[in-house]
Order: sequence, then C-alpha cells, then structure tokens
Amino acid sequence: MTFPKSKPIPAECHDILKDRPTGHLATLHPNGRLTVNPVSPMFDGQHVRISTVKSRQKYKNLVADPRIAISIPHRNNPNRYVEIRGIAELTDDVDRSFVNSIARHYMNVDVYPFDKPGDERATITIHAEQVLSPDIPLAAAPPGAPDRGRDHGKKKPM
Repeated sequence: MTFPKSKPIPAECHDILKDRPTGHLATLHPNGRLTVNPVSPMFDGQHVRISTVKSRQKYKNLVADPRIAISIPHRNNPNRYVEIRGIAELTDDVDRSFVNSIARHYMNVDVYPFDKPGDERATITIHAEQVLSPDIPLAAAPPGAPDRGRDHGKKKPM
C-alpha cells in the first residue's frame, strides 16, 4: 500500500505529543460501527505511533480498514488537544523495540512488562491526512473544577 505524504503537525502541538499523553484512538469495526480506545501515543516529530497486540480488535479493524483517527488532549489541560485523521500503516514489532521505547518513556522501565507469552506486537503509524488543533476559548487558562473525590461533592461537617 502506498501511503499519502503526512500533513505536518503544527509546532504548537508538539508539547502535547512529546509529554506522556493518553490518546483516544478510533477505528471502524467491520460492521461500520466506531470503536474508541485509550492508547499511549509516541511522536517522532513527524508521525504519531501506537503499539498494540495483534490479537486486539483495533489491530483487526485496521487490517480490514486502515482509516484511523486519534484525539490527544494535553495531559494537564484538556482544553488543548490535537486531532489527527488519516491512514494507519501496520508493521511488526518483532524485536519489541517500539513497545519497549514506550515503556521507557511512560513507565521508566526498559522492558514493557504486561504482555503475555506468545503476544505478537505491531506498531501503528498514523499517516495524517487532516490535523486539527482548534483554538478553544480558555485553552490557555482553563476554568478550575473542584476535585470532588469520592465524596461526590458532599460538604463535610465542620
């Protein structure tokens, strides 16, 4: 498959992508329904990449239909985000070098610890056809929300 030349990701979004964000990856089931999963994206300066196990539904969905979208909010300010829509390129991660790079970046360990014996890893590279990063009101100074914790906002007796 020939992949389109990726659209550039604006420099003002690079801080979001180079941090340790959680992205929300959308793929299409064979029946046409969307599915969205949280993922740990990595950015190499041009492409966003994700690791997955080949037995996962998102991998199977992308084998059948490579259209993909991901929304990646700023880790500490969800009013700032970047959305990328495009085509997924799937490559085997036989030596586990990519998933281990994620483990180093996100968990500060050299080897990704959660795979089961026999799990086969693949890398999803997103070739961006559209990149959106809207200017949201209050993105630079989001309104604070009280942390209600487990008490669900109930006032504590004084």
